[in-house]
Amino acid sequence: RLHLVVDCITKNETMASKKNNNETSPAANQPPSSEPSELTNIGLSILGTFIAARCLAVVSRLATAFAAPALGFYLFSTCPTNDTFDGKKELKRVLRGDKLPDDHPDKPKGFFGKTMAKVSASIEAEAAALAGCKVEIMDLWGIIKVASIQHPMTKTAYFWLGAVNKWRFVMAKDFSQGEHSKTE
Repeated sequence: RLHLVVDCITKNETMASKKNNNETSPAANQPPSSEPSELTNIGLSILGTFIAARCLAVVSRLATAFAAPALGFYLFSTCPTNDTFDGKKELKRVLRGDKLPDDHPDKPKGFFGKTMAKVSASIEAEAAALAGCKVEIMDLWGIIKVASIQHPMTKTAYFWLGAVNKWRFVMAKDFSQGEHSKTE
């Protein structure tokens, strides 16, 4: 197709130059140049860009086709087991403020503040265990796991994500008594 377009353009230029040869202008007396016209250059640039875009799209699809199963296998093979989740220990970490950023106003600062936060978190975690906090672990196709602890005294649910051999705290959400009774 490209050769046909180039041939048509050069034939049109040749015919236009033959018409101009009958005129007495100095440009008409010069032989036709062997360089392609500007229109030909633009057409070739657009065609080259289109071909490059198609090649990149194919390469991108191939990379995705190979990377997605590899990532799935990696997540499947590094998914933590249910017995690696220690609810009381994880709850203590969250309650003492370990997961808070350093500039957060609720993060304990100094030796005394950190010690008080540890004692308070230990007491609250033990009280939650005695009150019957509910620990649930949901397995999502063996790739990741979601663990939740429903704290009955503070009416808060805490969520962790288990992937790549670690449990990571995600969020805490307050729930009302109506929502709590629906889950029981």
